[in-house]
Amino acid sequence: MKKYTRSDLEQLDFHPGKLKRFIRKAQWLFNVYLPKRHDATVLTRNGLLTFDSKDKKTGRILHVYRNHEFDDMLAIVQHLRNKGALSANCDGTVVDVGGYIGMSSTTFLLEKIFDKSLAFEPSPINFRLLQKNIIDNDVQASLLAFNTALSDQNGTINFELSEDNYGDNRVRNDSLEGKGHFGEEHRQVIAVPARRFDDFLNEHTEIDPNDIRLIWMDVQGHEAKFLAGARQFLLAHPQVPVMMEFWPYAIARSGVSRQQFLDLIASLNRKFYGYHGNGKFTEFSGDAIGDFYDKNLDPDGGAQAMLANF
Repeated sequence: MKKYTRSDLEQLDFHPGKLKRFIRKAQWLFNVYLPKRHDATVLTRNGLLTFDSKDKKTGRILHVYRNHEFDDMLAIVQHLRNKGALSANCDGTVVDVGGYIGMSSTTFLLEKIFDKSLAFEPSPINFRLLQKNIIDNDVQASLLAFNTALSDQNGTINFELSEDNYGDNRVRNDSLEGKGHFGEEHRQVIAVPARRFDDFLNEHTEIDPNDIRLIWMDVQGHEAKFLAGARQFLLAHPQVPVMMEFWPYAIARSGVSRQQFLDLIASLNRKFYGYHGNGKFTEFSGDAIGDFYDKNLDPDGGAQAMLANF
């Protein structure tokens, strides 16, 4: 049963000042992080969200700021509406690749931007929390969750688990050698199922590909692998934008070189836009895409990008 009202969401202080941030950080540390591991729940602008208490990154952000990228999400949606890529009405399906605990999907649904979301999350722990958040936000009828990775292959793939940032779990590139900036080589590795998106759609005939309006993706460098596995869909639906995290460090660790990434982008018949926040995008083409790639090589940096036709 829903535990909050629309008014509760709208009245949330999700732009806390310095003092409130300090208080919330202390509350997170002493009431959430330091006690025995547990499921922590907080009402955010993205909905009522439960996260793992030992998640030092996104869990802490949700507790302190009471939102995760909410303003940017709405600004990006408005940009797409202004460009005619999205309807002003609640319409169609969003594909949430790397759905984590569901905070992007719940936002899209609670804000009535889309009437359905398909969320893909390979981590068993995150998927359990995603299922709980679906129920707690009363979106069972509109948020369909799948405990699988979307990649360029079908079967089982290795998946590395971050010890303190559960949004930074990643598909492991087994051929990669050497140390990672975040000590990834020491992470626990588990096996998870993987599907090509094209094959997933062929298998799930109850899902109409023509209803898909947006692909929203954050898969920690595995974006190129997803795009390769969704090639048939992308070429058949050039009007569907792809909003993705753009992190060259993780792209390289996924086994995709700079040139391979640029060649893949060029083959998909879409324009490439770098995102600068506040709903502002810049179109890059040719060598400029490579320059944008190079400017974001810092492992602690990265950006966001969009593939679209407008």
